[in-house]
Amino acid sequence: MLSQNHRPLRVAVDIMARRGRYRTVLLAIAACAALFWGAVDIVGVPVWRLWEQFIAVSAGVALVVACAAAAGWGFVRFRRKR
Repeated sequence: MLSQNHRPLRVAVDIMARRGRYRTVLLAIAACAALFWGAVDIVGVPVWRLWEQFIAVSAGVALVVACAAAAGWGFVRFRRKR
Protein backbone atom coordinates (compact mmCIF):
# COMPACT_ATOMS: atom_id res chain seq x y z
CA MET A 1 0.00 0.00 0.00
CA LEU A 2 1.23 3.47 -0.84
CA SER A 3 1.90 5.94 1.95
CA GLN A 4 1.00 9.63 1.89
CA ASN A 5 4.44 10.40 0.45
CA HIS A 6 3.51 8.44 -2.69
CA ARG A 7 0.20 10.25 -3.30
CA PRO A 8 1.47 12.15 -6.40
CA LEU A 9 2.67 8.83 -7.81
CA ARG A 10 -0.76 7.26 -7.33
CA VAL A 11 -2.43 10.22 -9.10
CA ALA A 12 0.03 9.94 -11.99
CA VAL A 13 -0.62 6.20 -12.31
CA ASP A 14 -4.39 6.83 -12.32
CA ILE A 15 -4.05 9.44 -15.08
CA MET A 16 -1.84 7.13 -17.17
CA ALA A 17 -4.33 4.27 -16.76
CA ARG A 18 -7.20 6.53 -17.88
CA ARG A 19 -5.20 7.65 -20.93
CA GLY A 20 -4.40 4.02 -21.70
CA ARG A 21 -8.10 3.14 -21.63
CA TYR A 22 -8.96 5.95 -24.05
CA ARG A 23 -6.09 4.98 -26.32
CA THR A 24 -7.26 1.36 -26.36
CA VAL A 25 -10.82 2.36 -27.28
CA LEU A 26 -9.57 4.73 -29.98
CA LEU A 27 -7.31 2.06 -31.48
CA ALA A 28 -10.14 -0.49 -31.43
CA ILE A 29 -12.43 1.91 -33.29
CA ALA A 30 -9.70 2.67 -35.83
CA ALA A 31 -9.07 -1.05 -36.37
CA CYS A 32 -12.79 -1.73 -36.93
CA ALA A 33 -12.99 1.18 -39.39
CA ALA A 34 -9.99 -0.20 -41.29
CA LEU A 35 -11.57 -3.65 -41.45
CA PHE A 36 -14.86 -2.20 -42.72
CA TRP A 37 -13.02 -0.11 -45.31
CA GLY A 38 -11.02 -3.13 -46.42
CA ALA A 39 -14.13 -5.28 -46.72
CA VAL A 40 -15.95 -2.67 -48.81
CA ASP A 41 -13.10 -1.32 -50.93
CA ILE A 42 -10.73 -4.26 -51.38
CA VAL A 43 -12.96 -7.33 -51.13
CA GLY A 44 -16.10 -5.75 -52.55
CA VAL A 45 -18.60 -6.64 -49.83
CA PRO A 46 -21.76 -4.49 -50.13
CA VAL A 47 -22.15 -1.90 -47.36
CA TRP A 48 -25.72 -3.03 -46.57
CA ARG A 49 -24.42 -6.55 -45.87
CA LEU A 50 -21.89 -5.19 -43.35
CA TRP A 51 -24.65 -3.22 -41.60
CA GLU A 52 -26.77 -6.38 -41.42
CA GLN A 53 -23.90 -8.25 -39.79
CA PHE A 54 -23.14 -5.34 -37.46
CA ILE A 55 -26.74 -5.25 -36.23
CA ALA A 56 -26.85 -9.04 -35.81
CA VAL A 57 -23.58 -9.11 -33.85
CA SER A 58 -24.67 -6.14 -31.69
CA ALA A 59 -27.94 -7.90 -30.87
CA GLY A 60 -26.03 -11.07 -29.99
CA VAL A 61 -23.66 -9.21 -27.69
CA ALA A 62 -26.59 -7.41 -26.03
CA LEU A 63 -28.30 -10.76 -25.47
CA VAL A 64 -25.19 -12.27 -23.88
CA VAL A 65 -24.76 -9.23 -21.61
CA ALA A 66 -28.44 -9.37 -20.60
CA CYS A 67 -28.20 -13.10 -19.81
CA ALA A 68 -25.06 -12.51 -17.73
CA ALA A 69 -26.73 -9.65 -15.85
CA ALA A 70 -29.81 -11.78 -15.17
CA ALA A 71 -27.67 -14.67 -13.95
CA GLY A 72 -25.67 -12.36 -11.67
CA TRP A 73 -28.85 -10.84 -10.28
CA GLY A 74 -30.26 -14.33 -9.69
CA PHE A 75 -27.13 -15.52 -7.90
CA VAL A 76 -27.11 -12.48 -5.61
CA ARG A 77 -30.81 -12.90 -4.84
CA PHE A 78 -30.41 -16.64 -4.20
CA ARG A 79 -27.47 -16.02 -1.89
CA ARG A 80 -29.41 -13.48 0.20
CA LYS A 81 -32.20 -15.98 0.84
CA ARG A 82 -29.82 -18.47 2.41
